[in-house]
Amino acid sequence: MDKPYERKIYFGMAIDPIHVGTGGYTLGRVDNPTLRDFDGIPKIPGTSIEGTTRAYAALYFKQPQCADKEKHNKKPQDGGCKYKNYKCKICVTFGYTNSEGAKEDNKPESLQGMALFSDAKVLFFPVASLIGPIWVTCPSRLKELNVDQAAWQDFDESEFCVVSNYLKSKLEDTGFLNFGWLLLQLKKKENGETTVHNICVDTLFGVDGLKFRDRLLNDKEIEILEEIFNRLVIVSNSVFSQIVDSNLEVRTSVSIDPTTGAAEEGALFTYEAIPRTTIFYFDVVYQKPEHFELSLGLNDILSTVETGFELFEFLGVGGMGTRGFGKLKVFGLDKQYSKAKLSEIQAQNFVNEIRKLEERLKEAKPEEKSEIEAKINELKEKVNQISEEARKIADIWVGVNEEVGK
Repeated sequence: MDKPYERKIYFGMAIDPIHVGTGGYTLGRVDNPTLRDFDGIPKIPGTSIEGTTRAYAALYFKQPQCADKEKHNKKPQDGGCKYKNYKCKICVTFGYTNSEGAKEDNKPESLQGMALFSDAKVLFFPVASLIGPIWVTCPSRLKELNVDQAAWQDFDESEFCVVSNYLKSKLEDTGFLNFGWLLLQLKKKENGETTVHNICVDTLFGVDGLKFRDRLLNDKEIEILEEIFNRLVIVSNSVFSQIVDSNLEVRTSVSIDPTTGAAEEGALFTYEAIPRTTIFYFDVVYQKPEHFELSLGLNDILSTVETGFELFEFLGVGGMGTRGFGKLKVFGLDKQYSKAKLSEIQAQNFVNEIRKLEERLKEAKPEEKSEIEAKINELKEKVNQISEEARKIADIWVGVNEEVGK
């Protein structure tokens, strides 16, 4: 039986500290703490991932109205969705409601998004120790990803830890790992030998049965992950939450009065952030559009989502983006859109915009015509610039092809 969905697991690394606040201030150690899961460990909620992905995909495809509910619900001639919503990749991927264009052909006025996002959870968390930086994880996180290593699957001893072979060689003489404020003994077997894990880039992670090495990673990404796996330590579930909570970054900020250039009185506040190089995991369930009698395919949905993910590395997720926070590198994107396909979409967007303005020009008042004509000319000039640049690039590659083909 054909499944009505496909599930894909994603991994990401924080390039900058990431702050997703709780939406208010508290009386704890910081004014604005990060959002936490039931076990007290910070997370990036699926709502934040979905909303950010939609906004970036809409930005990339030059359809900002599809990321704004109020603008989206307008008629196309008034700045709403340019396409029938059930034919629009962004609307179908992330969902729409109260649509003007969807009433035709007996299509739904509202539609649930075909992409369903989970929360991004912390998998490997960076911590300073007396032997340098290490990354910690715990059995519950690994079990969620079907990493069932016999050495630790029943491991729930808070005073012990399981280390890699690399760390074993550095710690075997002392027999413990020193965090400065926390001391954990290396777990031993009955024969007295130090227990080690074998988790590496060739370990199967997730229900999809893929290794990290298989997730379309480049050599630089593999090198970074190999260093993390070499310094990976498994601690008990209870200790993991304590380590994470104690090692979140705490930043202090203050609002500046633009008239004086000095700090505003009473404007000092603190907030938490998940540190850079934290490794997250989350999944997206892709519902198959054909099961909803839609003309778009599964690759259209996956490609739209992953095009948005690609911008996380540059534009970030969460708050404090203007203060150097939020950038997240999502690994293993295999979106189906080629550069040629993306250019085709971009070109069609220009055509649709110019045609819409030309239609407006026919019915415009005399005082409006000059402004509309200027906008049309501006778009045509932009098309000409892109065309000239593309022609130059094409000439370069044609020349290279002729040279190497001799």
